[in-house]
Formats: sequence, structure tokens, C-alpha cells
Amino acid sequence: MSVNQCVDQMLGYLAPEQLSSVSWLSHQSNDLAVTPVLKNIPANHGEIEEVIALQPDMIIGGQYGAPGLKALATKFGFIWHELPLPLDFPALHRNWNQLGEWLQAEDQAQQMIRVLEEELQSIRQELGPMGIRAVVVNANGWVAGANNFQDAYLSAMGLHNVAIDAGVQGWGQVSLEQLIYWQPDLIIIPESHYGGEARATQWMNHPVLKKVPGQYPVLKVDAAWLSCGTPAMLRAARAIWQHIREHAGGGNSEKREPGNVT
Repeated sequence: MSVNQCVDQMLGYLAPEQLSSVSWLSHQSNDLAVTPVLKNIPANHGEIEEVIALQPDMIIGGQYGAPGLKALATKFGFIWHELPLPLDFPALHRNWNQLGEWLQAEDQAQQMIRVLEEELQSIRQELGPMGIRAVVVNANGWVAGANNFQDAYLSAMGLHNVAIDAGVQGWGQVSLEQLIYWQPDLIIIPESHYGGEARATQWMNHPVLKKVPGQYPVLKVDAAWLSCGTPAMLRAARAIWQHIREHAGGGNSEKREPGNVT
């Protein structure tokens, strides 16, 4: 039984046949290859009554969330496992290996790690020599600095995170004025598709973003692709790679494309 959205997705790729229940968030509409699989598995809201009814062999959660359920589940004698929030790729790989060990799917976990590493390496070989200064700007202007997985992700693609130059550690907030001052070559905006309007995201459509003297236009990518360290992040990496290629002065159309792992 999974009570964490990222665990849902990881197990959906790794061993969906072992999932008895996923978090209700994984039944929401999104553009993930694993979503149809997860929607066919009963959803839970992290309640102890659901655990008692399902009688799972183990419950897997994340480092944050469901603290009350953790205490109750262990009190009732259920096996509780949880994955820490990865801050870099070695930590993400440990999470995949840990899931593989818990579910006796070690070979599948190793294969997943190879897929992630090989395609990111392919993209890094293309983008690294270009010396592109990039930044990921999340809702409310939050940007990732050192000791943050988004920074590790940019580095894995061969991009330089300008928030590091500004001394950002972990998470920091950036204003429109600061973005102009930083002058990144590329601004990447994770875009959610939950509908409605929010002040947290409205500012990302501000006309001044179009005036940041970057080498490439602002790029929006699906936030769900960047969230959980699954093959979905390869989809985001390919979108970023293609965006750079299209705006790099008419690159060689015969260049080898990254793979199409979904």
C-alpha cells in the first residue's frame, strides 16, 4: 500500500502488480505514462481505517506527510517503510534500489537506474559544451539552489544553475527584478494543470519575463514530469533539449535524438 504520490509513481513503473492501493492524488488527471496504470488501482486517503480494511503486507510512504498514519499503522502492527526526499541522483538511486529490495524487484530497479542515467548522459553530452546558464522558477518564485534535486537535475542535463551563482541554498525566492539581473540564458517554468487561477503562478505570465535578455525563450514544462525522479523527468529533459536545439540558430537536424523511454 502506497500513501505517497511519488512512491505511487515509482512503484507503478517498478512493480504495479504488487500495489494494493495508491494515494488519491494519483487518480487525478495528469500527463504521465504511468497514470492509466495507477488509476486502475484503488485509491486511499491515508486513513488507518483503509489500512485495516486492506491488510497490506507493508505500507510505503515518503519522508514527509502522513505522520499520524505512521504512528497508528505501527501501533496496529503493520510494517511501515518510507523513502527519504532525494537531494541528488545518488540519493534517488538509493531510493530505487531500496524499493527494489523491499519488493524483491532488484533487477528492475537497477534497469530503471540505467535508463535514467544513460539518457541524461546522452543529453548532457549535447548540452554541456554549450555552457547554458539556466534556472527553474517554480510557483511564488521559488528557485532551487545547492543541495536541491532540481539543481542536480539541471547539472545532470549539462546546464548551469544561475541560482548557485547567487548563493541560493536549498530553496530561495526570486523576484522578477532579480531574474532580469541574473540574466539566465534559459528560464524553465514547471506548469501545473489543476485548473483555476492562483497568484502563485500568475506572475509567471508577466510580460517582463519576455524581456529577460536570455538566449532562449521561456519554456514551460509539465510540473508532474519533474516531481518524482521517474522516467517522466526524461520527458522533461527531452523537451528542454529540443527547445534549446530549436532556438540555437538552426542546429543540425541530423543530430542524434535522445531516446524515447516513457
